[in-house]
Parts: sequence; structure tokens; C-alpha cells
Amino acid sequence: MKLATVFCSTLAFSLVLASAADIPHLQKQGTATQLIIDGKPFLVLAGELHNSSATSLEYMKPVWSRLSEAKLNTVLAGVSWNQIEPQEGKFDFGVLDGVIREARSHNLRLVLLWFGSWKNATSSYAPDWMKKDFKRFPRIQVRDGKTIELLSTLSDANRDADARAFAALMRHVKEVDGQQHTVLMIQVENEVNVEGDSRDRSPAANRAFAGPAPKELMDYLQKHKDGLISELRQVWETAGFKTAGTWEEVFGKGVATDEIFMAWNYSRYIGRVVAAGKAEYPIPMYVNAAVMGFAKSGATRKSA
Repeated sequence: MKLATVFCSTLAFSLVLASAADIPHLQKQGTATQLIIDGKPFLVLAGELHNSSATSLEYMKPVWSRLSEAKLNTVLAGVSWNQIEPQEGKFDFGVLDGVIREARSHNLRLVLLWFGSWKNATSSYAPDWMKKDFKRFPRIQVRDGKTIELLSTLSDANRDADARAFAALMRHVKEVDGQQHTVLMIQVENEVNVEGDSRDRSPAANRAFAGPAPKELMDYLQKHKDGLISELRQVWETAGFKTAGTWEEVFGKGVATDEIFMAWNYSRYIGRVVAAGKAEYPIPMYVNAAVMGFAKSGATRKSA
């Protein structure tokens, strides 16, 4: 009996390990990093849908055949937070299930784009119940105290609501696709940045900006000093390679410091969202950013 118990436990553990290895994942092969699907390298030949295309199964009906005719093997499709969580804590994955089902029927894979807190440097895809509550879910402020429709990176309530929704999404994707692997990867958020200014200037952001640069960041910079990207290293070097102080003491005054401050806060926020999703289903995830140029007339998108 004891031997049988040990055997069953070992078998169960082996199956768990095999399952974890079989889900979509990245693997180093020499100097290259490969996407591994069902045990084999997978070359993504993808086309991207318009922002809200995948929020309507009716709209997508004639699109699927055109995607197949284009000889693609993968489709990038947005998932709207507002659509999957129309009421706080109540989720509806009906449309997403239909998108996954149709992709399979056309022999296509999916990369889902999580339009959560931010899409194209705005918060247009956040749920209506969130948009209506400025007090609980604060927004970013830009120059002259103007509040814009952009969720603040410094709000735990914003971050935690997004993390809960993203965890629910990944839990559901695992439930409906954990064996078939139609969904290959997830883009978490989309083109994050502050449009119209170089940083958040809300009272909470101003307090954080006037305070010390986080020890975690400073420890990282010192440890990786010789491997930093040249732009970041140059800003830090110009300010004297200080290892502690306020943001402006460490990096100097100017737009570059504002951007480092925002990059840090976006990264911290999105990192927590990603961690919540990975805890449910750890397939590859990535993030992108809007690269902005600042002139006297304001901010304009240079590239994305």
C-alpha cells in the first residue's frame, strides 16, 4: 500500500511537471529565444485586428476567412476589460470564448492584447463602473491641474482592480484553452505613457516625485551599472551617479527624469498585474509603450 501511494504521488507530480512544460513558453536555444508550442518551436506569422474587432462575434464572421486566406497562423486580438467585467466582480467571457472557438476552427492561434488600465495612452477600455468613480479610482493630472482620462499608476485601488480582472481572465483562458493552446501569449496593457505631459502631476505623484528614488531601483542601477541602456546610464551619469536622493537629485531636472519616474511607476503597476495573471496561467507575456516626443506645443506620438 505504501509503495502504491508513493507511485501514485510520483506519477501525479510528474504529470504536473509535464503539464507545466507543455504550455506555451519561451526557451533559450543558443543566442536565440524560441517560442515553444506543444513541444516544438513555433514561428509566429501574425496579423493584428483593429482595436475593438474581437469584441463582436458578428463583426468577426467574415474576417476569419480573410485571415486564413492571408496565410497567417496567428491573430492578435484585443480583450476589453469593460466587456469582460461589466459589473465589478461579475465576469462575462462569452465573446472571448467565441473568438477562441472561431480561431481554432480556422486553424489559427491567438495572441490576446489585454486592454486593461491603458490602451493607446488612455484608459478608454477600463470598465464604466471604474470610470465613474474618480475618488476611488484616481486619474492622472497634467500641467495646470487638468485631470485626464488616464488611470493613475500610483493608486493601489486601480492596480488591484486590474490585477483581479487579469487574474480572472488568465484563469478562464487556462480553463478553456489549457489543453489546446490556441492562445500563445498575452500583451499586458497597450502603449502606456502620459499623453500631453512628461509625467503625472497629481498631488500623490508630486509627493512621490519629491521623495527619495526607491531603494529597489537604486540597488538595481548600482548592480547593473555597466549593462544599463545608454540613455538611462547617461542621465544618471550626468547627475553624478548618485546612489540616493530625490528623483531630481539622482537624475537631474528635466523631461528625462520625469520619464524615468513614470517608467518606474508603470513597471511596478504592470508587474503586479502580470504576477496575478502568471499565478493563474504562466504563458509568455509582454508589454509595450508609446514613445512620446515633447515640444513647447505639447506631446506628440513619435512611434509605438
